Amino acid sequence: MSWQGRSDGCWGPAEMAHVTCVGIAVWDLVFSVDAHPDGPGKYRAGALHEVGGGVAARAAKAVASLDGDTAFIGCIGDDPVGERIVEDLAGSGVDTGAVRRITGVASPVSAVFVDTAGERLVVNHVGSGLFEAGRLVQAEEIAGSDVVLADMRWPEGSLSALVAARTAGVPTVVDCDHDPTVGRGLEVIAAASHVVFSLPTLAALTGVLEADEALRLVGSHTDAWVAATAGPDGVYWLDDSGPCHLPAFPVDAVDTLGAGDVFHGAFSLALAENQALEAAIRFASAAAALSCTRASGRTEICDRAEVEALLGGCG
Repeated sequence: MSWQGRSDGCWGPAEMAHVTCVGIAVWDLVFSVDAHPDGPGKYRAGALHEVGGGVAARAAKAVASLDGDTAFIGCIGDDPVGERIVEDLAGSGVDTGAVRRITGVASPVSAVFVDTAGERLVVNHVGSGLFEAGRLVQAEEIAGSDVVLADMRWPEGSLSALVAARTAGVPTVVDCDHDPTVGRGLEVIAAASHVVFSLPTLAALTGVLEADEALRLVGSHTDAWVAATAGPDGVYWLDDSGPCHLPAFPVDAVDTLGAGDVFHGAFSLALAENQALEAAIRFASAAAALSCTRASGRTEICDRAEVEALLGGCG
């Protein structure tokens, strides 16, 4: 992909990179609370708002917000919640033409409690049989992709997309934020060229709490590039010289909901634009940090100019 000067004076790709995101889409009911519930009882929320979420879906919205071209492939119910999910994605600039609508199954919904420190507690419901009923991803559905990003929530769909992408020579990214030993999760990881764990998931998988050591252990069992996101502690990864670490950008966090999803979307877009790995990590880290500085909603995902400003401009 070639690069050229843009009208805002910065450098960017001459044509929009395309990222296909495969996995889950959710409708989030976000409650602002002073503190997370600590037992049975009634709790009062200071505010309530609704927003489209889900690992792969929010990543797709991040790609679109950051000037990338993107499509989402996943399963929703043929119900009003599903309609709202699709409308939210389409309104954010995401292609939803390959979304599977499953009759008789409820669309995913989450109740999200966000405290005054910006930390969240999530209770999620997915209709029984939703992902089992979705048809697998076909090669033609990812044609034209520069990168395919998949989450672990729809393992069969993600695996089919990753295999098709790698067969076509397209880089693939897996967002591994929960136990990959469940179901076909390990197969999903094995099919990826890049795997980004959450640090708690990596620790649970390896039994090792220290990030560098855990990544070395995982890296010895896969040919994929591996990394781990650690929230306010930044990002850890392995390169040819050994373990690397990028501290998080210092921001005043308001709401951490979806920050990891934004990271994965931004990282995948940067790879699709042929950015070097460390530059891609910095770009994604900046986007994720900025997403924490505002309450969840349509404005929770930053735009490209904000990311470039945080990174120090165009230099």
